[in-house]
Amino acid sequence: MRMILTLGGAALAGLLAVGCGGAGHRLNPNLTVYDRDTVGDRPIELPGNYGTENYGKLVLALNPGTLTSNAFDDANMGYMSLRLQSELAKLKRFSVVALHGVTTATVEELADIGELSLPEAADPASVDLVANWNTNIHAEEVLDGREKTITFICSINLTCTDMRTRLVRFTKDLDCRIIREQEVNRAGTVIGGFQYRSKNDVQGLMQDIATQAAIRIANELGNEYPVGGRITGMLGADLMTLDKGTEQGIAKGMQMVVYANVGGVDLPIGNAEATPSANTSRLEMWRLNTRDKYAAQVLRQIEDDPGWLNRNKLYAVGYGMAMPPEWQTKDFYIPE
Repeated sequence: MRMILTLGGAALAGLLAVGCGGAGHRLNPNLTVYDRDTVGDRPIELPGNYGTENYGKLVLALNPGTLTSNAFDDANMGYMSLRLQSELAKLKRFSVVALHGVTTATVEELADIGELSLPEAADPASVDLVANWNTNIHAEEVLDGREKTITFICSINLTCTDMRTRLVRFTKDLDCRIIREQEVNRAGTVIGGFQYRSKNDVQGLMQDIATQAAIRIANELGNEYPVGGRITGMLGADLMTLDKGTEQGIAKGMQMVVYANVGGVDLPIGNAEATPSANTSRLEMWRLNTRDKYAAQVLRQIEDDPGWLNRNKLYAVGYGMAMPPEWQTKDFYIPE
């Protein structure tokens, strides 16, 4: 279970307005996980915003803002917001410690809320990042004979603030879409399919919207704060041990780049695939950066000197964000 922290809205608003910072290079802004083929089509390079200071589990505070819709009331929008926070709390990359605008009674009523727990006291100084967003759900209907298609467009304005520097790291406009079908009679009355008056139909829709929105938010966070760690053991340049595992956000099959810090310079020496346990991972190097003369020198040194790692530092950093198992079965909208 994640620890929950309630932060004052006024204090957060002030911090979010302090400054701005640009996001780095993105491998692909529309995808969350990558396979060998995707990585293999690109040069062996470090992702944007990598850095050993971010390789520990970061404390992420969630602070949802305004909720508006042309189709749903405040109660249903609040339900969606809570579900969205619950989905984000599944991310192992972060310790999710903020729950905003939800009462103890509400959480107790939703017994299956999952990763979110009741609000607990915590030190706001421990928060590394704050994710703040406003949400709008807009319904668009298209009638074709007696078949009606409703497209629910969820638009999110996301801002991520680094609490250590008091700077806004990025602001993004994200959207996801969920479609529902209805059958109507000649008078235009809905006689089948999605029903606004059905609590189960509406809550099921809200859960789908929350999951899709969480996927998009998680992807932006993963691009800005990629997961990584230090190599603690190796067998040549082919098999290595990483000091992070599933509890820190490493997923089975995650594609990573291994790099050496030599003379203060970070040299990517190859791509690896992770097989994690709870707190460590085995990395299989499947592509070596032999085309770069400096990386090739490091690779030769590693092969020739079994004690190389005792005197030098190796790290690995992943591409994308590890998806919770529940998300991997979801079809999600990718904007053009």
